[in-house]
Amino acid sequence: MPWFQPPPPPASYHQQIAPILAMYCHSCHGDAGGLSTRTYAELMRGGNLGRVVKPGDPDGSLLVHFIEGRRGEAHRMPLGGRPLAPEQMALIRRWIAEGASEDADTTKKYVTKLTNVRAAGTQILRVVCKVNVQAYLTLWVRDSSGRRALFTEVASIKSPKDAFDRGVPGEPIWWDIHPGKKWPRRVTVELTIQYAPEEPRAVLYVQRRAARGFTR
Repeated sequence: MPWFQPPPPPASYHQQIAPILAMYCHSCHGDAGGLSTRTYAELMRGGNLGRVVKPGDPDGSLLVHFIEGRRGEAHRMPLGGRPLAPEQMALIRRWIAEGASEDADTTKKYVTKLTNVRAAGTQILRVVCKVNVQAYLTLWVRDSSGRRALFTEVASIKSPKDAFDRGVPGEPIWWDIHPGKKWPRRVTVELTIQYAPEEPRAVLYVQRRAARGFTR
Protein backbone atom coordinates (compact mmCIF):
# COMPACT_ATOMS: atom_id res chain seq x y z
CA MET A 1 0.00 0.00 0.00
CA PRO A 2 1.53 3.35 -0.99
CA TRP A 3 2.28 5.73 1.89
CA PHE A 4 1.17 9.33 1.67
CA GLN A 5 1.30 12.38 3.93
CA PRO A 6 -2.18 13.51 5.00
CA PRO A 7 -2.94 17.15 4.27
CA PRO A 8 -2.57 19.61 7.17
CA PRO A 9 -5.74 20.66 8.99
CA PRO A 10 -7.35 23.89 7.78
CA ALA A 11 -5.82 27.09 9.10
CA SER A 12 -7.60 28.26 12.26
CA TYR A 13 -8.79 31.86 12.38
CA HIS A 14 -8.76 32.14 16.19
CA GLN A 15 -5.66 30.03 16.86
CA GLN A 16 -3.45 31.23 14.00
CA ILE A 17 -4.79 34.26 12.11
CA ALA A 18 -6.28 36.37 14.91
CA PRO A 19 -3.00 36.40 16.91
CA ILE A 20 -1.12 37.79 13.89
CA LEU A 21 -3.74 40.48 13.33
CA ALA A 22 -3.75 41.35 17.05
CA MET A 23 0.01 41.68 17.38
CA TYR A 24 0.59 43.53 14.09
CA CYS A 25 -2.65 45.23 13.00
CA HIS A 26 -5.12 46.02 15.78
CA SER A 27 -3.22 48.94 17.31
CA CYS A 28 -3.81 50.95 14.12
CA HIS A 29 -6.77 49.20 12.55
CA GLY A 30 -9.45 49.85 15.08
CA ASP A 31 -10.59 52.48 12.64
CA ALA A 32 -7.72 53.50 10.33
CA GLY A 33 -8.86 53.54 6.72
CA GLY A 34 -12.33 52.77 7.99
CA LEU A 35 -11.09 49.21 8.58
CA SER A 36 -11.11 47.32 11.85
CA THR A 37 -9.29 43.99 12.13
CA ARG A 38 -10.29 43.46 15.76
CA THR A 39 -13.04 40.94 15.14
CA TYR A 40 -13.75 38.43 12.39
CA ALA A 41 -16.98 40.25 11.44
CA GLU A 42 -15.23 43.62 11.17
CA LEU A 43 -12.39 42.19 9.11
CA MET A 44 -14.79 40.56 6.69
CA ARG A 45 -16.85 43.74 6.41
CA GLY A 46 -13.84 45.60 5.02
CA GLY A 47 -13.09 49.30 4.98
CA ASN A 48 -12.95 52.41 2.82
CA LEU A 49 -11.41 50.42 -0.04
CA GLY A 50 -14.10 47.76 0.14
CA ARG A 51 -13.67 44.14 1.12
CA VAL A 52 -10.13 43.21 2.13
CA VAL A 53 -10.70 39.44 2.26
CA LYS A 54 -12.20 37.50 -0.64
CA PRO A 55 -12.71 33.92 0.55
CA GLY A 56 -11.02 31.46 -1.78
CA ASP A 57 -9.07 34.21 -3.60
CA PRO A 58 -5.89 35.32 -1.78
CA ASP A 59 -4.52 37.06 -4.88
CA GLY A 60 -7.68 39.14 -5.08
CA SER A 61 -7.68 40.03 -1.40
CA LEU A 62 -6.46 43.50 -0.42
CA LEU A 63 -5.22 42.14 2.90
CA VAL A 64 -2.67 40.05 1.00
CA HIS A 65 -1.76 42.97 -1.29
CA PHE A 66 -0.88 45.18 1.67
CA ILE A 67 0.99 42.68 3.84
CA GLU A 68 3.05 41.51 0.83
CA GLY A 69 3.84 45.07 -0.27
CA ARG A 70 2.28 44.59 -3.70
CA ARG A 71 1.11 48.22 -3.67
CA GLY A 72 4.61 49.49 -2.98
CA GLU A 73 6.76 49.56 0.13
CA ALA A 74 5.23 52.88 1.20
CA HIS A 75 1.91 51.07 1.61
CA ARG A 76 3.15 47.78 3.06
CA MET A 77 1.46 46.77 6.29
CA PRO A 78 2.24 46.93 9.16
CA LEU A 79 2.88 50.58 8.23
CA GLY A 80 6.19 51.75 9.64
CA GLY A 81 6.96 48.35 11.17
CA ARG A 82 8.82 45.23 10.18
CA PRO A 83 7.11 43.17 7.46
CA LEU A 84 5.38 40.01 8.55
CA ALA A 85 7.51 36.89 8.39
CA PRO A 86 7.13 34.84 5.20
CA GLU A 87 5.47 32.02 7.14
CA GLN A 88 2.92 34.46 8.59
CA MET A 89 2.05 35.77 5.12
CA ALA A 90 1.81 32.20 3.81
CA LEU A 91 -0.53 31.26 6.65
CA ILE A 92 -2.87 34.18 5.90
CA ARG A 93 -2.81 33.23 2.21
CA ARG A 94 -3.68 29.63 3.06
CA TRP A 95 -6.52 30.65 5.39
CA ILE A 96 -8.06 32.81 2.65
CA ALA A 97 -7.56 30.11 -0.01
CA GLU A 98 -9.35 27.62 2.26
CA GLY A 99 -12.39 29.89 2.50
CA ALA A 100 -11.49 32.38 5.26
CA SER A 101 -13.93 30.81 7.71
CA GLU A 102 -14.26 31.45 11.43
CA ASP A 103 -13.89 28.66 13.95
CA ALA A 104 -14.65 28.43 17.67
CA ASP A 105 -12.54 30.67 19.88
CA THR A 106 -10.77 28.42 22.39
CA THR A 107 -7.75 30.67 22.94
CA LYS A 108 -6.78 31.32 26.55
CA LYS A 109 -7.54 34.71 28.07
CA TYR A 110 -6.06 35.88 31.36
CA VAL A 111 -7.87 38.59 33.30
CA THR A 112 -6.59 40.84 36.09
CA LYS A 113 -9.00 43.21 37.85
CA LEU A 114 -8.95 46.11 40.27
CA THR A 115 -12.36 46.70 41.85
CA ASN A 116 -13.75 49.68 43.77
CA VAL A 117 -11.33 52.14 42.14
CA ARG A 118 -12.18 55.76 42.97
CA ALA A 119 -12.86 57.79 39.81
CA ALA A 120 -14.51 60.90 41.16
CA GLY A 121 -13.78 64.53 40.37
CA THR A 122 -11.25 65.83 37.86
CA GLN A 123 -8.31 63.61 38.80
CA ILE A 124 -6.62 61.77 35.95
CA LEU A 125 -6.32 58.03 36.44
CA ARG A 126 -3.05 56.55 35.25
CA VAL A 127 -3.53 52.81 34.82
CA VAL A 128 -0.16 51.06 34.83
CA CYS A 129 0.56 47.46 33.95
CA LYS A 130 3.57 45.21 33.51
CA VAL A 131 3.30 41.88 31.71
CA ASN A 132 6.32 39.60 31.53
CA VAL A 133 5.70 38.01 28.09
CA GLN A 134 4.77 39.04 24.58
CA ALA A 135 1.02 39.55 24.50
CA TYR A 136 -1.99 41.47 23.27
CA LEU A 137 -3.66 43.56 25.95
CA THR A 138 -7.14 45.02 26.26
CA LEU A 139 -7.81 47.51 29.02
CA TRP A 140 -11.37 48.07 30.19
CA VAL A 141 -12.81 50.49 32.70
CA ARG A 142 -16.31 49.40 33.70
CA ASP A 143 -18.95 50.48 36.17
CA SER A 144 -18.98 48.68 39.51
CA SER A 145 -21.35 46.02 38.17
CA GLY A 146 -18.81 45.16 35.46
CA ARG A 147 -21.48 45.27 32.76
CA ARG A 148 -21.18 48.81 31.36
CA ALA A 149 -17.94 49.70 29.58
CA LEU A 150 -16.77 53.27 30.18
CA PHE A 151 -13.37 53.09 28.45
CA THR A 152 -11.46 50.56 26.40
CA GLU A 153 -8.09 50.54 24.64
CA VAL A 154 -5.73 47.91 23.23
CA ALA A 155 -1.98 47.48 23.11
CA SER A 156 0.59 44.99 21.89
CA ILE A 157 3.92 44.32 23.61
CA LYS A 158 6.78 42.36 22.13
CA SER A 159 10.53 42.28 21.80
CA PRO A 160 12.04 43.76 19.76
CA LYS A 161 9.51 46.58 19.99
CA ASP A 162 7.90 47.71 16.73
CA ALA A 163 6.73 51.22 15.93
CA PHE A 164 3.11 50.52 16.87
CA ASP A 165 3.80 48.47 20.03
CA ARG A 166 3.24 50.10 23.41
CA GLY A 167 6.28 48.50 24.98
CA VAL A 168 8.29 45.37 25.57
CA PRO A 169 7.61 42.54 28.02
CA GLY A 170 8.48 43.38 31.61
CA GLU A 171 8.45 47.17 31.30
CA PRO A 172 5.59 49.33 32.59
CA ILE A 173 3.12 50.78 30.11
CA TRP A 174 0.22 53.04 31.03
CA TRP A 175 -2.93 54.81 29.96
CA ASP A 176 -3.94 58.25 31.27
CA ILE A 177 -7.72 58.29 31.61
CA HIS A 178 -9.93 61.32 32.20
CA PRO A 179 -13.10 60.13 33.96
CA GLY A 180 -16.26 61.31 32.24
CA LYS A 181 -18.70 63.66 33.95
CA LYS A 182 -21.31 60.91 34.16
CA TRP A 183 -18.96 58.21 35.41
CA PRO A 184 -19.83 56.54 38.72
CA ARG A 185 -17.67 57.33 41.74
CA ARG A 186 -16.28 53.78 41.81
CA VAL A 187 -15.20 51.72 38.82
CA THR A 188 -13.60 48.39 37.95
CA VAL A 189 -10.34 48.35 35.97
CA GLU A 190 -9.84 45.15 33.99
CA LEU A 191 -6.85 43.96 31.95
CA THR A 192 -7.33 41.06 29.52
CA ILE A 193 -4.18 39.34 28.23
CA GLN A 194 -4.37 37.27 25.03
CA TYR A 195 -2.03 35.35 22.72
CA ALA A 196 0.69 34.96 25.33
CA PRO A 197 3.09 32.06 24.66
CA GLU A 198 2.76 30.94 28.29
CA GLU A 199 0.77 31.87 31.37
CA PRO A 200 1.72 35.50 32.01
CA ARG A 201 2.60 37.28 35.22
CA ALA A 202 0.90 40.66 35.37
CA VAL A 203 1.07 43.67 37.67
CA LEU A 204 -1.78 46.19 37.49
CA TYR A 205 -2.22 49.35 39.55
CA VAL A 206 -3.71 52.84 39.38
CA GLN A 207 -2.07 56.19 40.09
CA ARG A 208 -3.88 59.52 40.45
CA ARG A 209 -2.82 62.97 39.40
CA ALA A 210 -1.51 64.89 42.41
CA ALA A 211 -0.15 68.39 42.70
CA ARG A 212 3.37 67.18 42.03
CA GLY A 213 2.81 64.26 39.72
CA PHE A 214 1.21 60.89 40.20
CA THR A 215 0.62 59.06 43.46
CA ARG A 216 -0.37 55.46 43.82
